[in-house]
Amino acid sequence: MRKLTAGVLVGFVAAALVLTADRLWTLFAGGLGLTPLDTVELKTYDWRLSRTARPEKARKDIALVEIDERSLRNLQPNAGRWPWPRVVHAELIDYLTRGHAKVIAYDVDFAEPDTRTGFKYGESVISGTESDRDLAASIAHAGNVILLADATYEAQEGVSAPMADSGLHLDSSGVTERRVVFPPFRAISDVAAGLGHNLFVLDADGPLRHGVPFVRSGRLVLPSLGVVAALRAGGIAAADVRANDGFVDIGTRKMPQEWRRVSSSSGTTDYQWALINFRGPAFLPGSTSRPYASYSFWDLLYSEEQIRARVTPDIDPSVFRDKTVFVGVTAAGLFDVFETPFSGGKMPGIQVQAAVADDILSNRFMRPASRTTTAAGVIAGGLAVGLLATIVPPWWAGAATLAAMSLFIALAMRVFAAGYWLNVTQPALAGALALFGGVAYQYLVEGREKRKMKKLFGQYVSKDVYDQLVENPALARLGGQRREMTVLFSDIRGFTTVSERGQPEEIVALLNEYFTRMVDIVFRHKGTLDKFVGDMVMALFGAPLDDPDHADHAVEAALEMVEALQQLNAGWKAHGRPELDIGIGINTGPMIAGNIGSEAIMSYTVIGDAVNLGSRLESLNKQYGTRIIISDATRARVTRPYRFRPLGDVVVKGKSRPVAIFEVVGRAERAAEVQRA
Repeated sequence: MRKLTAGVLVGFVAAALVLTADRLWTLFAGGLGLTPLDTVELKTYDWRLSRTARPEKARKDIALVEIDERSLRNLQPNAGRWPWPRVVHAELIDYLTRGHAKVIAYDVDFAEPDTRTGFKYGESVISGTESDRDLAASIAHAGNVILLADATYEAQEGVSAPMADSGLHLDSSGVTERRVVFPPFRAISDVAAGLGHNLFVLDADGPLRHGVPFVRSGRLVLPSLGVVAALRAGGIAAADVRANDGFVDIGTRKMPQEWRRVSSSSGTTDYQWALINFRGPAFLPGSTSRPYASYSFWDLLYSEEQIRARVTPDIDPSVFRDKTVFVGVTAAGLFDVFETPFSGGKMPGIQVQAAVADDILSNRFMRPASRTTTAAGVIAGGLAVGLLATIVPPWWAGAATLAAMSLFIALAMRVFAAGYWLNVTQPALAGALALFGGVAYQYLVEGREKRKMKKLFGQYVSKDVYDQLVENPALARLGGQRREMTVLFSDIRGFTTVSERGQPEEIVALLNEYFTRMVDIVFRHKGTLDKFVGDMVMALFGAPLDDPDHADHAVEAALEMVEALQQLNAGWKAHGRPELDIGIGINTGPMIAGNIGSEAIMSYTVIGDAVNLGSRLESLNKQYGTRIIISDATRARVTRPYRFRPLGDVVVKGKSRPVAIFEVVGRAERAAEVQRA
């Protein structure tokens, strides 16, 4: 129970430390940025995403048209440097319209009309107005072009230019406020099938992991380019998009969202953002291909020129039939690229927008675990490891904790692949703290008790008893306990004479050999060596561990001690060394056993009248010419057959009432064999 209580306490303390530290870091930062635990968790998020992403499952009905370095280089002789005349984009839209693309999402900012009076395009000279007119005509003819509205400008004052109503009506719980949004110039904005914003917010540690699905400017709600492309491609009406308690309902789909406060150049801004469940990195491993089918702007424009020249195009426009096509810059010099959770290169904005559309169309979102779920995981991890670390040995606890954390991470990986982001950093940290706390408890508390057992009983009990006491120190009841047990006193007769005649070294060697045999016999019969007093041995039976057969074990030990001494005497005699004789007194009764002594030196021993009587019985052996004398109390407790000889009642020193005593002649079966012989 004590270990269980300690384990629960250690687990709760570890969990409380983690949760409190994370909360204090958040409060200290004012809700801005990332706490150290958040930063570590985001790195585990990136690691999990990079290992669970399946590029082969990217939607095949999404395609990218890249304004890449090759396109910039090849078009420069005819269209000049970037930005190109709008007529160039008109020709691409015409090409995609020939191929019956379902949606054309144009991630290029056409904020202002082209005011140039004339410029050369190919063999012709046209004005900026004519170029814009061609683009507007192509957009109107296509009828499915989504244009970009710039929402990246951080302004505290000002108003957005007039925009067509998207038809979305979301309350403030699902929308990020942007004071100013710049739509395309009016001539093309009026004929576009829709507008989508380009606002992305990076995490404080750098990568782009979230999208901002919707922004509000004034009374108008504007979806991101990826969201509006998905709405149109999926045939989802604006009326079917609703904010709903941490989610945005998009038709039958539910997109998880959460608020995040981020530092910005204008102070702090609250964003409602959603995780992007990328299907893969910017480029597939070991290649220059992307998860989505991608084409160079130059190749498609050249194919359009071939078609107009009645030549078979290099790329047939029919490859875009019923596809959602994102057009945008990917050239590194145009700076529309983002660091993402994947290594191996930055991702262009059109691929990010495509990933947002893919999530919606595939109904595949990444949902972070709630704070309640995370807290429950922290508490569960702390409790599980705390109990392990306080109950099992430290090395086993460490191995079990490692195994448990590995299983937990495997589970987290599995649910992550299914679209659920389970926090692993905080539970893992709580587990590590609980492991440290549990091991510290074992060393400082349990270890202290075990070290006390080693100090008290290391040389005074058998190895089996010692192992039990070290494993469970509470069995010893060191504080003192009255218990029924048996005490044995063994003393060498006439040892003073022997010691006076012999050399000191010889006497010490003789005693050491004698005590070694006697102590082995005591241990073999579950006894405890209490102490040596000169040449006397005091042994306990029934303490510190309970032993229901303590009387039998004491008598058996006494008989074997006499037999062992006979063997020793035979050897000593053969070597011309003195022989010894012993007297043994045994008594059974209630005694107080415990750790007794001074603050500096303590030892486990027993006290009481029953102990004193055992000592008196030993001294009576000389008077009666016997070797083993036991009390009537001991005789009444033995269960094995022995041969006793009554010695009568005696009044021992310190007692007024007579005590019946008996000599132990031998074991009953052995006595019968001797009589028959």
